[in-house]
Amino acid sequence: MIPAGVALAVALASLALLLHGARFGYWPRPPAAAPGAVRHRWFARLALRALVHFGSVAVLLLAVLGRLDAVTRFPPELLPARALAVAWIGQPGWPPLAAGALGGVVIAALLERRGRRVKIGDLRAVMPTRHAELGWGVLLALVAGVTEELFFRLLLPLLIASVSGSALLGFAGATAAFGYAHRYQGWRGVVATVIAGVVLALVYLVSGRLWAAMLVHAAIDLNGLVLQPILRRRLASSSLRA
Repeated sequence: MIPAGVALAVALASLALLLHGARFGYWPRPPAAAPGAVRHRWFARLALRALVHFGSVAVLLLAVLGRLDAVTRFPPELLPARALAVAWIGQPGWPPLAAGALGGVVIAALLERRGRRVKIGDLRAVMPTRHAELGWGVLLALVAGVTEELFFRLLLPLLIASVSGSALLGFAGATAAFGYAHRYQGWRGVVATVIAGVVLALVYLVSGRLWAAMLVHAAIDLNGLVLQPILRRRLASSSLRA
């Protein structure tokens, strides 16, 4: 078992390597536009990056700390933040949370259908542009929903709270890191991601279940990466080759 401070340093180093490693030739982020055949490799790389640097790092560090139980049991270190969230919002069961996630996707889809699109960030690097890429959009949404919640809603808050003694600081720091990790989307994307991070943290806190935050996260990403491209009707034929 290693100290929480060491685990936090490892987690932040992994995040820094993911975000800045391209400067040294490490797993560069895919470009915004690429030929069709190459795009499939880019999507595969994005999914693998998330699995390695978010999912695997989170599971490995939780295992080393002897805290894998935190995936299914709400950590006591984070209870002060949960108490504040429940006092403010209440403690709904999972059906209202699931309904809220689905309702948000439906509302966004209706707005998109009516042409009331609000640009919240540059998603070209991850947005499907062909029908053949929609499956990758689904995969990326599911992978991000699981791995990013493990890392940003469980691992980082738990480690920061363990080191600092403040659960609120844990979620604040993790949410800031969550926004910074999406800086490739531009400042609008960072702002939108921070807001989404706050919402996801509240979902986790009031429900006490990490899978609820994963569900909402996946729903948000499915809307952005699958539903919206379909509704815009801008997808090229799957038979096209760039």
